[in-house]
Amino acid sequence: MVVDRRTGPSLTSFTYRVPPEMESLIVEGARVVVPFGKQSVTGYVLGLTDTSDHPEPRAIEALAGDDEPSLLLPYQVELAHWISTYYAAPLPEVVRAMIPPGIRSIKVGSKRRRGPRVESRDRTLSGKQRASRSGQFTTAQQAAVEAMREALQARQGRLLLHGVTGSGKTEVYLEAIEDCLATGRGVIVLIPEIALTPQTISRFAERFAGRIAVLHSLLTPSEKAFEWRRLRSGEATVAIGPRAAIFAPVANLGLIVVDEEHSSTYKQLRVPRYNAVDVAHRIAELSGCVVLLGSATPSLTTYYSHGRAADARILELPERYGGAPLPSMEVADMRQDDSWSFSRPIGQKLAEAARQELERGGQVILYLNRRGLAWYARCRKCGEAVGCPNCSVSLVYHGATNELSCHYCGHAEPMPRRCPNCEARDLRTVGFGTERIEAEARRLFPAARVLRLDRDTASTRDSYYGIWDSFGRGEVDVLVGTSMVAKGWDLPGVGLVGVVDADQALNYPDFRAAEDTFASLVQVAGRARRSDARAIVQTMNPHHYAVRLALRHDYHEFVSEELAVREALDFPPFTRLIDVTASAAEDPTARRMAESYAAMLRDTVAMQGIPGVLVLGPSQAFIHRLRGEYRWSLTIKGVELAAVKPFLPDGRGFLVDVDPL
Repeated sequence: MVVDRRTGPSLTSFTYRVPPEMESLIVEGARVVVPFGKQSVTGYVLGLTDTSDHPEPRAIEALAGDDEPSLLLPYQVELAHWISTYYAAPLPEVVRAMIPPGIRSIKVGSKRRRGPRVESRDRTLSGKQRASRSGQFTTAQQAAVEAMREALQARQGRLLLHGVTGSGKTEVYLEAIEDCLATGRGVIVLIPEIALTPQTISRFAERFAGRIAVLHSLLTPSEKAFEWRRLRSGEATVAIGPRAAIFAPVANLGLIVVDEEHSSTYKQLRVPRYNAVDVAHRIAELSGCVVLLGSATPSLTTYYSHGRAADARILELPERYGGAPLPSMEVADMRQDDSWSFSRPIGQKLAEAARQELERGGQVILYLNRRGLAWYARCRKCGEAVGCPNCSVSLVYHGATNELSCHYCGHAEPMPRRCPNCEARDLRTVGFGTERIEAEARRLFPAARVLRLDRDTASTRDSYYGIWDSFGRGEVDVLVGTSMVAKGWDLPGVGLVGVVDADQALNYPDFRAAEDTFASLVQVAGRARRSDARAIVQTMNPHHYAVRLALRHDYHEFVSEELAVREALDFPPFTRLIDVTASAAEDPTARRMAESYAAMLRDTVAMQGIPGVLVLGPSQAFIHRLRGEYRWSLTIKGVELAAVKPFLPDGRGFLVDVDPL
C-alpha cells in the first residue's frame, strides 16, 4: 500500500492488516483510511498477500467512501508497479500521477462531494463542421481501416499510421474509435498539446456526442475530477487529452490512439519521468487493447521498432486526401541575404512572399520555436550577458514587460539600466524570439492583423482557444508562433508558412538534432493546406540532409540516412540510454556525488558481469546550474539495461531519467 503523503525516497510502500469484517471489501486499487503515525490518512491498496514481513501490521480503518469504486483499475495497479520499476520512480509518486488532485484530495472523515458539472468549452465548441467522409476513404485509408478492424477483432496489435500532412489520419482514428465503441470497449486518445484540444474535440464530439471526457492541465481540479468520474463510472467511454490522459480510468479498454506520436511532449519531465507512448504499449500488454500511433514524421525509434516487431505494422498514407499537393518548399539561404540581421530576422525572400500572400487575401504563419524579444542582454563594454541567479543560462529579454526572464526556473527581473558586472550603461539585446518576429511582422505588413501564439500569450485555457478560434475564422492575417502552430492544426486559409530559423534545432547539442529539424520543418509546412501553398525555410545550412530532405517531404530517405548515422555512433534505436544527474547546492559536492556513483556503478557492472554496458562521464550537465543547484551528469548506455536498474540511485540529490529526450 502507498499512502498519500510525501514519505521520502526510501519509504515507498507500507503493509497494513485487513480486518476480517473488511476482507470482502478490500480489493487492489481501492482507496482506504489507514493510521499513519498519529494521524489517519488515505492510502491506496496496490497488492494483497497472505503473509507479511512485519510481525504486527496496523489495521486498515475504513474504506475512503462506501459508494466509491476502486480508483485504480486492475491493469492500472500492475501498470503502477511497472512504471515504478522501469522508470526508477517512487511508487507513491506514480500513484499521484495517475490520480488527479481533485480525486485524491478527499478529507478523511468527510463525505465525498460530487464536483460541479462544468460544461467546459472543450465539449461545447462546435468549430467548423466535420467533413464526414465515411464511405469515401482513399484506397490507402481503407486499407488502414481494415487493418485496424483486424487488430480490434484480435484484441492485440501495434499499428503505426504514417501519413503525410493532410492525408486523413484523423478520419482513420474516428473510424477505428467507432468500431471499438461498437464492441462495447472504451478508448483513450492522446494529443500532444492542449492547444489542439478545441479542434480535436469539435471533430470528435459531433461523432461521439455525450461519450467524450476531456482531461488536461488547464481544467480546474473540480472540472478534471468530474470528467475523471464520468470515465470511471462508464458514463463517458472516450478520454481525450495530452500526456497524462494515458491514465484515464477507462474500463474494458479496447484502443489507445496517439496522435502526432513523434512529439517530445509525451515525455514527462517531472517524477515519474514516463513516456506516454511507451506506457500505452505497456497498457496494451496488460489490458489486451490495440495501440494506434499516427504521425507525418514518426520518431525514428518507433518507425524502426514497428518495422521489425512481429506484432506491429506500418500503415502508409502517402498522399493528401483528395489528391491535393503537398506545399512547395523553398530555401532562403541567409548567407546570401544582406538584409538579414538579429534586429531584422525576416529576410528579403520571406518578406516578399508574405507580402504577396497577404495581398491576395491569404493567411501566413511565421514559425520560430523560441519565445521572447531577444536571446539575452549583453554589455558592450565588458562582454558579459545578464545571467540567471539560479541557473547557468542567460536571461531572455521580453519587450512586452521590459523584463529579463529565465525560461527554466521562472526568475524575472526588470531590464537593468547598468551592467550588473561592470556598472556600464551599455547593455544591448542580442538575438530574436517570437516577440521580435511579431514586431517585425507588424513593421513589414502594417495593414495586416498579427497575432502571436506561444507560452507567453497562451497561458490560460481561454487564450489558447481564443487565438485558435480567431485564426481559424480568418480574423487574423499573420500568426507568429512556436511549436504550438506546427502540430495538427487544420488551417485551409494558410497559403504561406515561413520558418524563420531552421538552424535553431539543428545546432542543438543532441543526437536527435537532425530528426527534430526534419520533423519541425515538415510539420509546420504541413499547416499550409491550399493547393498552391508554399513554405520558405530560412537557413544557413541548406545542404544539410535534414533540410534538403524536408524540402522534398522525403521521410523514408531521411530515415535511411539518419539510421546510418545513429548505427555508426551507437545511438538509439540501436542502444538504450539512462541519464543520472547529481545535484547539490555546492558544485564540488555535486561533482563528488556523481564521480562516486559512476565509480561504484562501473565496479558493479564489472563484478556482476553485465555485458555491453558503458558508463560515460560524469561531466557538467548541459545546464550546469539549475534552480540554485549545481548538476553533474553521467550516461549509462547499452542494448539491454534491465540488469542495471537495481543499481540506480534512489536517494536525495539524484535524478534518474530512463530513455531521456
